[in-house]
Formats: sequence, structure tokens, C-alpha cells
Amino acid sequence: MADTQLQQLPEDLRSRVAELSDAANELTEGGQLVEAQQRFEQALALFPEPAERWEGRAELLAAVGDVLFSLRKYNDALGWLERAAGAPEAEESAWLELRLGQVRHELGDAKSEAHLARALELGGPEQFDDEDPKYFAVASSVVSPPAGFSSWDEARLP
Repeated sequence: MADTQLQQLPEDLRSRVAELSDAANELTEGGQLVEAQQRFEQALALFPEPAERWEGRAELLAAVGDVLFSLRKYNDALGWLERAAGAPEAEESAWLELRLGQVRHELGDAKSEAHLARALELGGPEQFDDEDPKYFAVASSVVSPPAGFSSWDEARLP
């Protein structure tokens, strides 16, 4: 695609995508992950072709990947997260790097270190606060703490 400028969906589609996404988020919060995945995928199906040209698509791709990560369907999650990472609007996303690193870690993929390290560089140690400590251990073994700090624990925000 020569023109990489993303476009907004028409208002009627944008509203419907938002409704489905909101419903999916509520289902996720309620632990209904399979149903949440279905709603996110329904929202994605509303994007006209070529789907890559529309704003908001990467967020939905990542949301499906996140749900699949929570369901421990790591191979499936990786595909969705990689598609999200390939979208222009996903550049420099600490959260997306974190999820990619986590999924790759669970799959035993050595590329997990690079993603987890990038998540730490972009989002700081707080990016890992609500995650299994094993992921921070990997990232902090690759990335040195900021200047003036002898450890990542010291560098954490109060």
C-alpha cells in the first residue's frame, strides 16, 4: 500500500466497532474470555478491505492476542499479536512488546528476551507490575538499570 496514512472508519462503523469492543472488554473483565474473543473478532470483521488502512485495527488485533494469552493459547496469541505489531499505529508500544515477549517466553522462543527487554526500555519496570515476576527477571537480566541506579528495584518509581 503506497499511502500509509490511516483513515478513520465511517461514523456508523466506528460506533458499531466501539459497541462490540466495549462489550468485549466487559466480558474480559467478567472472565468470559471466549465470548470476549468473539466480540473482538466481530468488530474486526466490520473493517472494510483493505483492513490495514483503518485506524483502530491494531488495538483490536492486540486485544484478541491478549485474550488468547489469558486463555494460554500461546501459538494463536502470537499470530494475532504479530499482526498487531505489524500495523503502523502499534510502533513503540511497551504493552505490545510485553505481550509478545510473554507469549514467546511461554513458547520457549529465544526472541522473547528481545521483546521483554524492549518492553522494559519503553515502559520501565512498572510495565511489569501486574505480571508474573519471571518476565521481569528475563527483561532485567538483559537491560541494565538506568544510570545512577545499581539495580532495577532501586529504579522503580515510588
